[in-house]
Amino acid sequence: MFIGIAAIPLLIDGMGLERFGMLSIAWMLVGYFGLLDMGLGRALTQKIADRIGGGNVANLKPLIWKALGLVGLFGLLGCLALSLMANWLVYDLFNISAIYQQETVLGIYWLAITIPFVIVSTGLLGILEGQQYFGWTAIVRAPLGILMFLAPLITLQWTTSLEWVLASLFIVRVTAWIALMVITTYTLRNYPGWKTDMGELKSLFVFGGWITVSNIISPMMVYFDRFYIAAVLSVAVVAFYTTPFDLLTKALIVPFALVGVMFASFATDWQQDKLKVVKQFKLSILAVIVVMVPFSLITFFFAKFGMTLWLGEDFALQSYEIVQWLSVGILLNAIAMVPFALIQAAGRADITAKLHLIELPFYALLLWLLVAEYGLIGAAMAWVFRVALDALVLMVIAVKELNFGIAKQRQIFQE
Repeated sequence: MFIGIAAIPLLIDGMGLERFGMLSIAWMLVGYFGLLDMGLGRALTQKIADRIGGGNVANLKPLIWKALGLVGLFGLLGCLALSLMANWLVYDLFNISAIYQQETVLGIYWLAITIPFVIVSTGLLGILEGQQYFGWTAIVRAPLGILMFLAPLITLQWTTSLEWVLASLFIVRVTAWIALMVITTYTLRNYPGWKTDMGELKSLFVFGGWITVSNIISPMMVYFDRFYIAAVLSVAVVAFYTTPFDLLTKALIVPFALVGVMFASFATDWQQDKLKVVKQFKLSILAVIVVMVPFSLITFFFAKFGMTLWLGEDFALQSYEIVQWLSVGILLNAIAMVPFALIQAAGRADITAKLHLIELPFYALLLWLLVAEYGLIGAAMAWVFRVALDALVLMVIAVKELNFGIAKQRQIFQE
């Protein structure tokens, strides 16, 4: 986050608002396609944690490698899809100046060949988290987050072309993939077995299929607003919205890290000790509140001052009210991560997927109405209203799942 604070003004100054607007969309695309792994990354985390919790790791290694091979195949399909869409995105969808169009197309091709490495990395991280090797994941994630800002900044020392700026992101992601492959191979070296249970592979796909629905729709609701702004208003004004949005969402790294740990813990303990899961759930909610409430309050009350100090008065006047709205949404989104993780760890990925399917059309309508009425601020308002509803519904469902699970476990013991 602090690297982003330092790097973004330099990137805007070096690239200009329009190129930087496309870079922010590129960051989004890289993250979005990382979720198109058919949910197998999350499914592997849940399966591995559940098997370790039950003391059954026989034939787990071949299951993992077969699933990872399929993840790689999905990555190649994503690469092909984005390559075919490159010209349409630049010449038809985005309102981008003609002088930047050719370099943007070439840059998107670099993003396309990045996709397989991003998607396989997601699966590798899921494998490590399922084994609760959170130290290893942190060793990769921390420099990766820093280099996603630093690599474009270093590239600007030679060229401002989007082609080479986006090529630098490819180099960063390939490096992360190599590191994760080495680490994962090392952690799996002593796992026994060689035969894959096709029934388990099928169950991974069923669980992962529902995860995929959420993985497609949830980021769509997060990032649809910037595509809508770029298409309806212009790419040039996207930066006034995406710059504070991308920076503030970096603060979610703390609850995201917590939830990554707790997802594996919830999955491990769900079958054995649901009362322990209840305690973990309550402590997780409390931890998120303690961390995020002060951050959101400071961000809300010092939005104009902070944006002026960071990016100048002209930029601040266009974006500080957006920051204030987003500070509320960030808090609600952070809290919602905990019940979201619990529901999926309990094996009910279908619930979160169905919820997102219901939310999507309402959010699209809300975005259309509020952007038409309030412009960029309307986009922030629509996002906050959506995450507030999401947090409320997820919390209610999670509590019901816990109560049902505890009652069922007590019934088994009584029998």
